[in-house]
Amino acid sequence: MVCATQQSGAAFWRFHDRFLVDGSRAASRGLLIDYADDIGLDRERFEQCYDDPATRDAHEQIVNDARALGVSYGPRVHVNGVSAGTSLEAIRRAVDAATP
Repeated sequence: MVCATQQSGAAFWRFHDRFLVDGSRAASRGLLIDYADDIGLDRERFEQCYDDPATRDAHEQIVNDARALGVSYGPRVHVNGVSAGTSLEAIRRAVDAATP
């Protein structure tokens, strides 16, 4: 997702949706590059980003930050640092409760 976002902020959601539609929890390098290609990203640029050690470091930081919040899998929504659940209704209640 880091590499998709680097090419376009909107690409984050397109890549996210493509990844979830396939139902992958862990994907190979080739499959992720194919996903990027499928949503119209520059394949060569995505490959360079993916292979960059700084990208791996950024991804590890994101994972560590999520674990520190108690997130072990996704997608998850937190409102004011507390898990809001996974259903739209539960998230809506959490947002309503946090809104003055």
